[in-house]
Amino acid sequence: MIAKTIQGIAKSSFVQSLKEKNRSKIIIFPNWNGVGLGFFVFFCFLISVFYENNFGLLLSIIIFFIFFISIFVSNQNLNHLTINALDNYYIEANKNEAIDIQIVNHVNEKKLNIDLDYKNLNLKELNFSKKLNQFKLYDQYSERGIFSISRVILKSIYPFGIIRTKRYFDAKSKIVVYPKKLKPNIDMLNEFNINLKGHANDEFEGIEDYKNGDSFSKIAWKKSIIKNKKYIKKFEEPKKENKLILNLDNYKEINFEDLLSYVSYIVDYYYKNKIQLTIKHRDNTFYLNQSQNSYHQILKYLANVKN
Repeated sequence: MIAKTIQGIAKSSFVQSLKEKNRSKIIIFPNWNGVGLGFFVFFCFLISVFYENNFGLLLSIIIFFIFFISIFVSNQNLNHLTINALDNYYIEANKNEAIDIQIVNHVNEKKLNIDLDYKNLNLKELNFSKKLNQFKLYDQYSERGIFSISRVILKSIYPFGIIRTKRYFDAKSKIVVYPKKLKPNIDMLNEFNINLKGHANDEFEGIEDYKNGDSFSKIAWKKSIIKNKKYIKKFEEPKKENKLILNLDNYKEINFEDLLSYVSYIVDYYYKNKIQLTIKHRDNTFYLNQSQNSYHQILKYLANVKN
């Protein structure tokens, strides 16, 4: 009977909430205003003892009660919050990009006047009135590589400004910083058919009659004026290889870091234009297709590869 009673108490919502609070690492301590008010409570208590002043005792009890309420409300204000983050974030080097996170409020209570700290970023007086609260944290890295996401800190001095509450969130997310995209030289652009603008590299095929919907830029004005009829120039695009292969080992004359930046540019171009590409380097082979997963695999390799 006693054992069942103990088990029931252990499974109760109150005890479970206490366990959750222990895991949540909520830190509560008085700020300087709270410390000053605490000394005032102590002073009132001394006056009530030595001078038998009931007003001083009543005042100290009231202020102590305010302390208790402030601690309870501050704890509840940061309790039942979790942060959802992606497993990996992909950021271009030397570029200030956003990291999207969600702060989830698991209860129907509103969370008021909360500050969020992330590195040098400070978002003040946030109110979490919805279940899912979206935020963008901006980060920048000067070198490529894979880094751990920095600690996110939620802080509050709500409701009376005498108790400071902090909660730390250490996500297991990684930030993949891939090489800065640099436009390659003209030879490399031609090799991968990236620099085709207009019809500069198209092959002239002939002239045909103008049809509704044809671009005016294609009109053969000289012949149109002579014949008093509109004609357009017909171009044939150069045939592209069905399976282009970018082998990093074939460009040993290019500085390795510059080469990675060129590859980053080419991969981004091919992914956005939904063109297949094969990347080779040493014994590694990657296939870029329309899936985001294939794109991210290549970016992660470019972020971490050594010369």
